[in-house]
Amino acid sequence: IYFLCFPFDRDLMVGFVGGDFAWEMSAAGEAAGIDFVVDRLCGIFGGDTRKHVGRAMMTNWGGERFVRGAYAAARPGRSLARAALMQPVADKIFFAGEHLAGSLVQTCGGARLSGEAVARQVVAQLAAK
Repeated sequence: IYFLCFPFDRDLMVGFVGGDFAWEMSAAGEAAGIDFVVDRLCGIFGGDTRKHVGRAMMTNWGGERFVRGAYAAARPGRSLARAALMQPVADKIFFAGEHLAGSLVQTCGGARLSGEAVARQVVAQLAAK
């Protein structure tokens, strides 16, 4: 488990799992997944950690049919190649998504903003014809 602690100075901790273990956790369900993660945190920070856990939830990205648990990851030194995907192909094929979201790469917010920007680009191009 990879833990992201206190992002944006918020009282929040996010845990990430991947691979076969993520599929197993998904199959076990949200309650089992949360119990596992809280148990792991207790192992790291001590047994009284459980009483400090407020709300908890599990997101099953693997269950999303268009996502299937994936997000973009560039090979080291190759992230600038994403710029090529930002250019329309023959002014007919446009790409958008979290992989083209600049500083918001790998986020849902970045995917949305990228999609909105490309939609505006397509509308402007169609209006010019």
